[in-house]
Amino acid sequence: MPNPRALVRRRKAVSNTRKITKTMEMVSTARMARAQAATLAARPFARRLREIIGDVAAHSTGIKHPLLEEHTSPRTAVVVVLTSDRGLCGAFNANIIRQVRALHSKLKARGLAIEYLVQGKKGVAAFRYLQIPVTKSYLLVSDKPSYARAEEIAGALIGLYTQGAVDEAYIVYSQFRNLVSQVPKAEKLLPLTALETPAQAPEARRALSMGYLFHPGAERILSELLPQVVMLSLFTAMLDNAAGEHSARHVAMKNATEAADEMIKKLTQTYNRARQGKITQEISEIVGGAEAL
Repeated sequence: MPNPRALVRRRKAVSNTRKITKTMEMVSTARMARAQAATLAARPFARRLREIIGDVAAHSTGIKHPLLEEHTSPRTAVVVVLTSDRGLCGAFNANIIRQVRALHSKLKARGLAIEYLVQGKKGVAAFRYLQIPVTKSYLLVSDKPSYARAEEIAGALIGLYTQGAVDEAYIVYSQFRNLVSQVPKAEKLLPLTALETPAQAPEARRALSMGYLFHPGAERILSELLPQVVMLSLFTAMLDNAAGEHSARHVAMKNATEAADEMIKKLTQTYNRARQGKITQEISEIVGGAEAL
């Protein structure tokens, strides 16, 4: 028969754990709402900017830009990895690291030397476990996306790429879709060979592009806006990753709270049965002693 006192202690411990998970669920819910709003607000602007720049680049014949040109015989690549600083968010970080390992294998198969820029303590710890060196790490900033930080990282990547020190640049993050779906994604940042074009028929795109007048010139426009595309792509990835982190933690803490409720319910039932059995046993002993007298 279970010990009622042990059951009471265990139920109390589970109740204390439930208070923590419920509090974390409420905090994640508030942060998740802000992160989702920022992500959904930034996406249309980023997509439209890439469409416009892609259309301008496609119809600017004879114009070249270093960020649009692929390096011949690539030798080096830089991968920016976005993870979280805190855990308790399910398989959020594990899925990102799995995507990193897949990309790592592909780049190594091509003979590229890889450098990693890692955001988040969980990512740094995972790279340490995998014995993969990290060139630079950004800690305690995963849930605070900053355009200044995106501008700093993107500016460094653009400088290395234009100088020829880096031949390719990638970013690995978790793309936010909805509350229960965060998809790990590896995206190519440099060169900008996959710019989007407006979702129109070819005839409509040609008719639209015929009306372009460039001032002070297409080259000047591209030189100003193409770096902004890289920076905005990195910043929207940070926003996506933050929204995904809070959503994953909200779901994980909600599941933990529900599991704690179920465990408390079962422990209470077990305690009541044990207590009832002990009372019945004591009554039987009293009755048996009285009959013996």
